[in-house]
Amino acid sequence: MVMPRRPARRTALGALLAAALTAAPLALGAGPAQAAATGLIRVDQAGFLPGETKQAYLMTSAAVSSASWSVLDSTGATVRTGTVGATSLGSWNAAYPAVYPITLAGLTAPGTYRLVVAGGVSATSPTFKVADPAALYGKFVADGVTFFQTQRDGGDTVAGPLGRKPAHLNDATANVYAVPSFQSGGSDVITNSDLSKIAGPVNVGGGWSDAGDYLKFTHTTAYADAVLLAAQRALGSAAPATLGAEAQFGAAWLNRMWDQSSKTLYLQVGIGSGNASGSFVGDHDLWRLPEKDDGDTASADRYAAAHRPVFRANTPGGQVSPNLAGRVSAAFALAAQVSAAADPAQAQAYYQAAASLYALANTSAPPNPLTTAVPNDYYPESTWRDDMEFGGAELALAAQQLGRNATPYLTAAATWAKGYLANDKGDTFNLYDTSALAHADLIRAIAAAGNPGGLAVTAADLVADLKRQTKVGADRAAVDVFHAGGTYTDFDADSHSFGLLATEALYKQASGDTSFDNYATQQRNWLFGANPWGTSFMVGEGTTFPHCIQHQVANIKGSTDGTGAIPIGAVVNGPNASGIFSGGLGSYQTGMKACPPAGTDPYSAFTGHGSRYVDDVRSWQTSEPAIDMTGSAIIGAALQQAVNGPTTPPADDFSLTVGPATGSTARGGTATATLTTAVASGAAQQIALTAAGAPAGVTVSFAPSTVTAGGSATLTATVAAGTAPGSYPITVTGTASGGSHSATYTLTVVAPGGSCTAAQLLGNPGFEDASAAPWTQTSTLGFQPITAATGAEPAHGGSRIAWLNGNSTAGTDTVAQSVTLPAGCAATLSYWLHVDSTENTTTATPDTLKVQLLDAGGTVLTTLATHSNLDQGAGFTRRTADLSAWAGRTVTLKFTGTETAANGGTTDFVVDDTAVDVTAANTAPSGGSYEAEAAANALTGRAAVVACAACSGGSRVGYLGTVTAGTGTLAFRGVTVATAGTYQVQIAYTNGSAGARTAELSVNGGPVQSVAFAPTGAFTTPGTVTVALALAAGSNTLTVANPSGAAPDLDRLVVPGTPG
Repeated sequence: MVMPRRPARRTALGALLAAALTAAPLALGAGPAQAAATGLIRVDQAGFLPGETKQAYLMTSAAVSSASWSVLDSTGATVRTGTVGATSLGSWNAAYPAVYPITLAGLTAPGTYRLVVAGGVSATSPTFKVADPAALYGKFVADGVTFFQTQRDGGDTVAGPLGRKPAHLNDATANVYAVPSFQSGGSDVITNSDLSKIAGPVNVGGGWSDAGDYLKFTHTTAYADAVLLAAQRALGSAAPATLGAEAQFGAAWLNRMWDQSSKTLYLQVGIGSGNASGSFVGDHDLWRLPEKDDGDTASADRYAAAHRPVFRANTPGGQVSPNLAGRVSAAFALAAQVSAAADPAQAQAYYQAAASLYALANTSAPPNPLTTAVPNDYYPESTWRDDMEFGGAELALAAQQLGRNATPYLTAAATWAKGYLANDKGDTFNLYDTSALAHADLIRAIAAAGNPGGLAVTAADLVADLKRQTKVGADRAAVDVFHAGGTYTDFDADSHSFGLLATEALYKQASGDTSFDNYATQQRNWLFGANPWGTSFMVGEGTTFPHCIQHQVANIKGSTDGTGAIPIGAVVNGPNASGIFSGGLGSYQTGMKACPPAGTDPYSAFTGHGSRYVDDVRSWQTSEPAIDMTGSAIIGAALQQAVNGPTTPPADDFSLTVGPATGSTARGGTATATLTTAVASGAAQQIALTAAGAPAGVTVSFAPSTVTAGGSATLTATVAAGTAPGSYPITVTGTASGGSHSATYTLTVVAPGGSCTAAQLLGNPGFEDASAAPWTQTSTLGFQPITAATGAEPAHGGSRIAWLNGNSTAGTDTVAQSVTLPAGCAATLSYWLHVDSTENTTTATPDTLKVQLLDAGGTVLTTLATHSNLDQGAGFTRRTADLSAWAGRTVTLKFTGTETAANGGTTDFVVDDTAVDVTAANTAPSGGSYEAEAAANALTGRAAVVACAACSGGSRVGYLGTVTAGTGTLAFRGVTVATAGTYQVQIAYTNGSAGARTAELSVNGGPVQSVAFAPTGAFTTPGTVTVALALAAGSNTLTVANPSGAAPDLDRLVVPGTPG
């Protein structure tokens, strides 16, 4: 038997409401009395909050008029009594023509209770509790997380109640295939004779199985992970530890599905069905434990088990369906928000992933149908503006929290919110409509930005739509027999109902309106037993819950009676249209354990209002669980816990950093640094800046002197001519209404012409300090170039890098640091650079990285190097430049990456392990050996340090001369001799070409001397040539170039001590 996937589950509740009212009008009066009425009590088996309205329902086989009720506590003592009213809410079906409400007024004490009805009918309820919000809703959250642990795939599984084991380890080296063709009519049967491999291997190990099967979808995982992260954020310290860990587990898998280096989003792992010819099968054709798959050697099972295919959502660097781009970006941005305090480096990495993916959204010509799964009919999506608003809102919040520019994302989110309100509203919060959470978080982001004008929507517009969505469910609940706000004659009844819980809480948070509180209670009641079937729809909650869910692990390893090993926390689809069962439940699949054991339907007597619920392993229509359904339960419960529990708003606070943390200037000069502030919690405050501890003769000023948290200011230390040389710690303090914070800036005053001490001057040279200070950074796209390294873009050393561009769209990124070059010193800049590019050109340079020196006013003094997409290559290369000409000055070193939208590709510039080394000028002894790769030398253009085991020092400088890809030169600096004269200089080199290569040598910018370098057999085999060079007394610079062809690679110079 092939297990069908859930079909289209999106519904417009307004239309369904009208249809339901037309099809099933409520009978508010009681029918004729019957002498032998039987009754059943339906109650929320999870329980109630102390102060909320508590309502149960009495279903009877005939009208009753003289029944009474009692509430008994756990000892059997009666604590409350009352009379059942004579007015029925209406008929549920022919067997139960009357449903009476029972309001348990005055029951507020925490405890365990049961409800007993006597008189005209006798009935006893399951037990229920009265508990505080943390106890009531917190259990739903914790148990929901347990189900996500059950769904874990890969090597990092959690055994849990079902004894899960590692599975699908081969997903770590999976291959990528072209999307196949399918039979018409919404079938998932493949028509191709085989799948076509297009790439791989890729690591897509881990993640969550989507439902009762083992497929993994980016579309549903992004939704599920986003709501887990939002739940963690909402609960704060009240969140169970497992929630944060599970949310990070999901985010880590999404990060594997998004290849940042190639800008590829992977869509899915696995196939549901096989092909029409039967040469291979799919996941739904097998019923087995997942850990068996890696060892399945059957040829027909190859794509279903051991070697599951991966499918892409876009071509590398190409645009992405906007629903996917928006919701996956939202998940990444939420991960950045919850990681910001504990792991700022990880937060920055998630932020960059979110921003780069969001920039690829194809909003100008979205695909039709929107991309969700393979085939699309598994999850047919029709709207995308809600997801784009969601992604933009979460990026704006992340940017605000990380001290980034949130304005572009506020603008984008507001634009898509306006589009949603104009074109797409009609559904409520669930897998297919994320607008409620998007609205709520956009409201927060707008407030945090100071309620700026000019946005496409206002906070009031968004609050109004949250109320509309809340009212859709409330209007339906008002006329439903059991006050259900969702529709139970279509797919996703439970997910939609949990979504209504979430939406009511979001609206309440945004507006302060408490008028829908009772409606929210009614939705929880319905979900946990106060429904016609008398069951909770979340496994393990209450005394009656699903026993026979369509879930392979639960069926094979779990119980069939709700005891022992059960899939705790799983939320099933819930009641569905009775007509969808017209073909019956079908036969049992090979390996499937019959559940219920007798195959009978214990809920058949409660089919009514066109709705049926079947708890049977074969019932994919009502009993299949899924991560999006359980995710909706977690966010609904978390938000209700947050709005019903005690809350203390966070205090307003800020952070303050100064970069660089040190500065140096000669007497009579100035030194500058940048003060950066950020909102640590609460709202942004005005911060007054002051300095203390400056020595006599030094004045410190700030421009501006007052900033709003999130802004920056320039510190300028002005040093009088008579200031005593030395190092002085200066305390910089920011003071706001909520308190103050300080940072230390150390100023070194040197005497002009003083001696030079060898040193490395740059702060945070390898970018390992997650604060980035003393570097400053900007991005026109809102990124943070200084970030954590990834598997796709590793560091040269350590774990962090400066990653400029690579966003598949036009933008400019910068990284800069102020540095004072001491007078009388020779100064050399060095940095390691790696360039990746997918630009479709071998001659044009649409993407560039400029390395420049700027003065204190921001004017460019010189461009030290310009790199481009043509410099792409494997690994890092070391680049150097001479800064000695600016000794005695404070300058700003700046890396500027500029990317255009030309040539259909993108370029990543990765910089690491920077240094500005200073040494005393002209101090080398006469003659000696000079390595080509030495830090003092200057490499320009394509020239780069290359590993060479046989070379002196283990390296050589290659890519010299001029070829199609560009030009490279090398300048040996500090070649020192005691007396002027002509020296016989030995040059060690490598030349792996078939013929001689030529280099043009020039000493101190003088005449050019052309020298031929014979082949050495390989570029890893050195040879030598001796050249007569005229050297001046003292320090000399020897430049090696070839403007008309390739030059040899150089190893070192050996200069004799005397001319001759």
